Amino acid sequence: MIIIGEKINGAIPKTAAAIEARDEAYIRELAIAQEEAGADYLDVCAGTAPEKEEEALRWLLGIVQSASDLPICLDSPDPRMIVKVMDAVEHPGILNSISAEGEKCAVLLPVLAEHPEWSVMALCSGNEGVSETAGQKMAVAKGLMD
Repeated sequence: MIIIGEKINGAIPKTAAAIEARDEAYIRELAIAQEEAGADYLDVCAGTAPEKEEEALRWLLGIVQSASDLPICLDSPDPRMIVKVMDAVEHPGILNSISAEGEKCAVLLPVLAEHPEWSVMALCSGNEGVSETAGQKMAVAKGLMD
Protein backbone atom coordinates (compact mmCIF):
# COMPACT_ATOMS: atom_id res chain seq x y z
CA MET A 1 0.00 0.00 0.00
CA ILE A 2 1.21 3.50 -0.85
CA ILE A 3 0.41 6.22 1.68
CA ILE A 4 0.17 9.76 0.34
CA GLY A 5 0.18 12.60 2.86
CA GLU A 6 -2.62 14.96 1.78
CA LYS A 7 -2.29 17.83 4.28
CA ILE A 8 -0.36 20.26 2.06
CA ASN A 9 -3.49 21.23 0.19
CA GLY A 10 -5.07 24.67 -0.11
CA ALA A 11 -8.54 23.09 0.07
CA ILE A 12 -7.90 22.68 3.81
CA PRO A 13 -8.78 26.05 5.41
CA LYS A 14 -5.83 26.21 7.84
CA THR A 15 -3.40 25.22 5.10
CA ALA A 16 -4.98 27.74 2.70
CA ALA A 17 -4.37 30.46 5.28
CA ALA A 18 -0.74 29.36 5.65
CA ILE A 19 -0.27 29.41 1.87
CA GLU A 20 -1.81 32.87 1.60
CA ALA A 21 0.37 34.18 4.46
CA ARG A 22 3.45 32.34 3.09
CA ASP A 23 3.86 30.70 6.51
CA GLU A 24 6.93 28.61 5.76
CA ALA A 25 7.16 27.15 9.28
CA TYR A 26 3.61 25.77 9.12
CA ILE A 27 4.15 24.13 5.73
CA ARG A 28 7.50 22.69 6.85
CA GLU A 29 5.84 21.23 9.98
CA LEU A 30 3.12 19.61 7.85
CA ALA A 31 5.72 17.97 5.61
CA ILE A 32 7.77 16.65 8.53
CA ALA A 33 4.73 15.44 10.48
CA GLN A 34 3.41 13.47 7.51
CA GLU A 35 6.83 11.91 6.88
CA GLU A 36 7.10 10.93 10.56
CA ALA A 37 3.58 9.45 10.41
CA GLY A 38 4.68 7.07 7.64
CA ALA A 39 3.72 8.77 4.38
CA ASP A 40 5.44 7.44 1.27
CA TYR A 41 4.70 10.58 -0.80
CA LEU A 42 3.74 14.15 0.02
CA ASP A 43 0.88 15.57 -2.02
CA VAL A 44 1.38 19.25 -2.86
CA CYS A 45 -1.67 21.18 -4.04
CA ALA A 46 -1.90 24.97 -3.80
CA GLY A 47 -5.68 25.16 -4.10
CA THR A 48 -5.44 28.86 -4.90
CA ALA A 49 -6.98 31.06 -7.57
CA PRO A 50 -5.71 30.06 -11.03
CA GLU A 51 -3.74 33.28 -11.46
CA LYS A 52 -1.86 32.62 -8.19
CA GLU A 53 -1.41 28.86 -8.52
CA GLU A 54 1.94 28.61 -10.29
CA GLU A 55 3.76 30.90 -7.88
CA ALA A 56 2.12 29.22 -4.88
CA LEU A 57 2.98 25.72 -6.09
CA ARG A 58 6.61 26.66 -6.73
CA TRP A 59 6.82 28.21 -3.25
CA LEU A 60 5.27 25.12 -1.65
CA LEU A 61 7.50 22.73 -3.56
CA GLY A 62 10.62 24.58 -2.44
CA ILE A 63 9.63 24.37 1.22
CA VAL A 64 8.38 20.79 1.14
CA GLN A 65 11.46 19.49 -0.67
CA SER A 66 13.78 21.29 1.76
CA ALA A 67 11.91 19.78 4.72
CA SER A 68 11.57 16.19 3.49
CA ASP A 69 13.23 13.77 1.10
CA LEU A 70 9.94 12.03 0.34
CA PRO A 71 8.86 12.06 -3.31
CA ILE A 72 6.17 14.52 -4.36
CA CYS A 73 2.65 13.80 -5.56
CA LEU A 74 2.10 16.88 -7.72
CA ASP A 75 -1.54 17.93 -7.58
CA SER A 76 -3.69 20.49 -9.39
CA PRO A 77 -7.14 20.41 -10.96
CA ASP A 78 -5.49 21.98 -14.03
CA PRO A 79 -3.36 19.46 -15.96
CA ARG A 80 -1.52 22.29 -17.71
CA MET A 81 -0.42 23.63 -14.33
CA ILE A 82 0.97 20.23 -13.39
CA VAL A 83 3.06 20.23 -16.58
CA LYS A 84 4.13 23.84 -16.00
CA VAL A 85 5.61 23.17 -12.54
CA MET A 86 7.07 19.68 -13.03
CA ASP A 87 10.48 21.30 -13.42
CA ALA A 88 10.31 22.46 -9.79
CA VAL A 89 10.15 18.88 -8.53
CA GLU A 90 13.64 17.58 -7.73
CA HIS A 91 12.89 13.87 -8.13
CA PRO A 92 10.10 12.35 -10.24
CA GLY A 93 7.06 11.32 -8.25
CA ILE A 94 3.37 10.99 -9.02
CA LEU A 95 1.18 13.26 -11.13
CA ASN A 96 -2.17 13.67 -9.43
CA SER A 97 -4.23 12.96 -11.40
CA ILE A 98 -5.46 11.73 -14.73
CA SER A 99 -9.07 10.95 -15.49
CA ALA A 100 -11.47 10.87 -18.43
CA GLU A 101 -12.50 14.40 -17.45
CA GLY A 102 -11.92 17.28 -19.84
CA GLU A 103 -8.48 17.48 -21.43
CA LYS A 104 -6.54 15.66 -18.73
CA CYS A 105 -5.61 12.69 -20.93
CA ALA A 106 -4.76 14.88 -23.92
CA VAL A 107 -2.49 17.07 -21.79
CA LEU A 108 -0.87 14.55 -19.45
CA LEU A 109 -0.43 11.38 -21.53
CA PRO A 110 2.09 12.91 -23.97
CA VAL A 111 4.08 14.30 -21.02
CA LEU A 112 4.06 10.91 -19.30
CA ALA A 113 5.25 9.28 -22.53
CA GLU A 114 8.19 11.71 -22.58
CA HIS A 115 8.86 11.27 -18.85
CA PRO A 116 8.38 7.57 -18.01
CA GLU A 117 10.17 8.11 -14.70
CA TRP A 118 6.97 9.75 -13.41
CA SER A 119 4.00 7.74 -12.14
CA VAL A 120 0.41 8.83 -12.46
CA MET A 121 -2.66 8.45 -10.28
CA ALA A 122 -5.81 7.62 -12.23
CA LEU A 123 -9.30 8.54 -11.10
CA CYS A 124 -12.27 6.64 -12.45
CA SER A 125 -14.26 9.73 -13.30
CA GLY A 126 -15.28 11.58 -16.42
CA ASN A 127 -17.11 14.72 -17.40
CA GLU A 128 -20.22 13.42 -15.66
CA GLY A 129 -18.39 13.10 -12.33
CA VAL A 130 -17.15 10.22 -10.20
CA SER A 131 -18.36 6.82 -11.36
CA GLU A 132 -20.87 5.34 -8.95
CA THR A 133 -20.98 1.67 -9.88
CA ALA A 134 -18.20 -0.88 -10.28
CA GLY A 135 -19.19 -1.30 -13.93
CA GLN A 136 -18.89 2.43 -14.59
CA LYS A 137 -15.54 2.55 -12.83
CA MET A 138 -14.24 -0.38 -14.85
CA ALA A 139 -15.38 1.23 -18.11
CA VAL A 140 -13.56 4.47 -17.27
CA ALA A 141 -10.46 2.54 -16.12
CA LYS A 142 -10.43 0.55 -19.34
CA GLY A 143 -10.76 3.74 -21.38
CA LEU A 144 -7.85 5.30 -19.51
CA MET A 145 -5.71 2.22 -20.02
CA ASP A 146 -6.56 2.06 -23.73
